[in-house]
Amino acid sequence: MDTQLNESVYRSLSETDIAISVRDFNLWYGDFQALKGINLQIPRNRATAFIGPSGCGKSTLLRTFNRMCDFVESVRTEGTIEFDGKDIFEMDSNALRVYVGMVFQHPNPFPMSIRENILYGPKRMRRLSKSEGDEICERTLTRAALWDEVKDNLDKSGLGLSGGQQQRLCIARALATDPEILLMDEPTSALDPISTSMVEELMCELSEDHTVVVVTHNMQQAARVADKTVFFYLGELVEEAPTREFFANPREKRTQEYLSGRFS
Repeated sequence: MDTQLNESVYRSLSETDIAISVRDFNLWYGDFQALKGINLQIPRNRATAFIGPSGCGKSTLLRTFNRMCDFVESVRTEGTIEFDGKDIFEMDSNALRVYVGMVFQHPNPFPMSIRENILYGPKRMRRLSKSEGDEICERTLTRAALWDEVKDNLDKSGLGLSGGQQQRLCIARALATDPEILLMDEPTSALDPISTSMVEELMCELSEDHTVVVVTHNMQQAARVADKTVFFYLGELVEEAPTREFFANPREKRTQEYLSGRFS
């Protein structure tokens, strides 16, 4: 499936095509400035990859999109990040996280049954009937390519699954609240090649009707799954482009050096 973002479409994104808009955004941890003057638009219902060396700010920006930075006392920000035209720092953070889901580097299923993992978020939003809960479980586990493997063991602990299955369970759990955006912070770095391939295929499928933003150190993965790729270095956004263009014809010297392996 060709999921690449057409260059002419990318160049002329309208407001309705933008899921997240970042303008003149800066972030500090105490006295250390981790993000410097970031301006970026995340296209809706596409996959965007953040790449760059360790400590370049890509995960910091990703986690800011659903206000994970709120949990760090020393964080200070300035500038604007908008989700659907609303400033995320003026939104209720819990409400924001309903619409902006998160999958972390290491699988982190809750110490409860597979069913309760999936229904944890929806139950915090409203009272569910058994039939509603059953429908959510089947729908989200099917989307995460896990239903056939666990449908007869929904009352068993999610901790008993393999690493790859646990990560797909976490993806299904994130999808259970029907988020518009799914953030994925190096979601395959702890997985074997087969599980990695399954999660990458899932990312491509999800980006057809969700906005997916993934942080990855794997440039080949970015090339496989992303419509748009963004390169960060030392807290700055160096270059962004449709993925094919980005890898075929990088404009900035620092991007060229990173892609050629001259620094990591």
